[in-house]
Amino acid sequence: MRIVLKVSSSNEYSNGECEFALADLTPELAGLAMGRIATLREQKNLDPDIDETYYWAYFAEYFSPWKEPASSAEEIEGARVTLECMLDEFSIEEKEIVCVPETFQVSPAQIAVECQQMIVRDLCGRPHNS
Repeated sequence: MRIVLKVSSSNEYSNGECEFALADLTPELAGLAMGRIATLREQKNLDPDIDETYYWAYFAEYFSPWKEPASSAEEIEGARVTLECMLDEFSIEEKEIVCVPETFQVSPAQIAVECQQMIVRDLCGRPHNS
C-alpha cells in the first residue's frame, strides 16, 4: 500500500520544503512501526516523562508539490499542477494521511531530504508544548 502523509517541522518558519512524505507501507514497515510503538510504551512504564523516540529511517520520500522541478518551464507547470491537483483530490490537508495509487510519483527534483527519521511520539499523554 502506498501512502502520502502530511508532515511538519519543529521550525515554525520553514518545513525545509518537506510538506509531505510518500511511503510504501509494507507488512515489514508496519511491523517495524508497531514494534517501535510497543518499545515506547515499555519505556514509558519505566520513565513516565519520556515523550518520544527518534530512529534513523530511510523508507519515505519527503517532498513539496510547490518546489520547482529542474525541468523545462512547460514540464514544471504541468508536473506541479498535476501533483497539487492530485493532493487536493485526495483531501490530504484534511485527512493528513491517504492511500494513493501505486502509480503515484513525485519528481526527483521535488524531493527534499535533509535527514530521514521515524519519530514515535506519545500523543495521548500530557499536553505538548511546542
